[in-house]
Amino acid sequence: METEQRSSASWYLRMFSYLLLLCGLFGVAVGAVVVAIAFADGAPTEASVSLSALVLGLSAIAANGVTLACGIVGWIASREPAQRGLLRTLGLVGIVASVMALGLCYATGAGLPTSLIFNLLLMVIVFVIANNLVKSAL
Repeated sequence: METEQRSSASWYLRMFSYLLLLCGLFGVAVGAVVVAIAFADGAPTEASVSLSALVLGLSAIAANGVTLACGIVGWIASREPAQRGLLRTLGLVGIVASVMALGLCYATGAGLPTSLIFNLLLMVIVFVIANNLVKSAL
C-alpha cells in the first residue's frame, strides 16, 4: 500500500512539475518581450524607458524564473524524495519573489498583473504540496 501511495504522489508531483516548467518558460518569454517593448517604445535618442513596463517585464522574468526552477527541482524531487525539502524552500522563495514583484509593479503604476497573481498562486500550491510531502516523509 505504501508503494502505491508513494508512486502516485511522485506521478502527480511530476505532472505538476511539467505544468510549472511550461508556465515558467512562458512567463520568462513574455517578460523578455515586455522588456524589449519597453526599450522599443522610446525614441532612439531618448534616454528614458517606460519604467512601469520595464519593472513589469523584469519582475515577470524573475518570478517566473523561480517558477521554472521549481519545475526542474519538482521533477527531480519526484524521482528523489530527498530533494523535496529543496522544493519547499524554492516554493517559499517563489512566494516572496511574487509578492515583491507585485509590490514593485503596483508602486510603479503597472497595477497588479494577473500573470504575477497566478504565479503567486502556483508558488503557494508548490509550497503546500512540498511541505506536506516533507512532513509525510518524517
